[in-house]
Amino acid sequence: MTQLAYIEELQQLLQQITDETTSLAEILADKTSQILSKHKAGKIKDIKLSTTERKELQQEIKAALHQSQYCQGMGFASYSAATSTEQEYWTLEWWYKKENQLQQAQLENYQNAQRFLDFRTFEWFHQPAENKQPCFYGPYVDYICNGAYTITMAHPVMIRDQFIGVIAIDVLVSALEKVLLPKLKNIQQKAVITNNTARVITSNDISIRTGTLLKNLTDKYTSSVTSQSLRLVVI
Repeated sequence: MTQLAYIEELQQLLQQITDETTSLAEILADKTSQILSKHKAGKIKDIKLSTTERKELQQEIKAALHQSQYCQGMGFASYSAATSTEQEYWTLEWWYKKENQLQQAQLENYQNAQRFLDFRTFEWFHQPAENKQPCFYGPYVDYICNGAYTITMAHPVMIRDQFIGVIAIDVLVSALEKVLLPKLKNIQQKAVITNNTARVITSNDISIRTGTLLKNLTDKYTSSVTSQSLRLVVI
């Protein structure tokens, strides 16, 4: 194969990963909205999962997690503000892959920890809450779930045009490297995978580390920002 063919092959793979993750997040957000749509209009801001709703949502999350080739974990996050009768509450229904099985993270059971690690301040929750649009965030070190470099695709969950939470899907950088590095190594020039703000995800050059801003390393990098979540830059 020619260098151009290797580059095109890698670009197609990046698009496949982006399309799958984006599609899963959108579909799961829509199903979550349907599951929770029976709540009255005045109660939408204070939604807490009933036993039935939680069971239905868990089934959808686990089915989507089984379907995904690339993601390591996914779930639903929402926040209910305190009222005169109830304390504030963080909902985090989260499932992840471990040793070819799906396991539930018991994060929601520890509300004091949730107050300390308030996910409303995290970009993957804050951005969809603010602009009601999907968010691609990372690479960043996820200190809550896995302690590893992670990329998160988050999609707002809406009911009657009102934001109630997000569906978040995590992809580990280490998992991406397993499928991307063999193809990156076929490219003879320096080749770097970045997000759409030039933050390095991985590369075929060990001197270029995950999390580095590529535009700080080379003047050959174009500073233009595109909507593509995963970008291939050949230097």
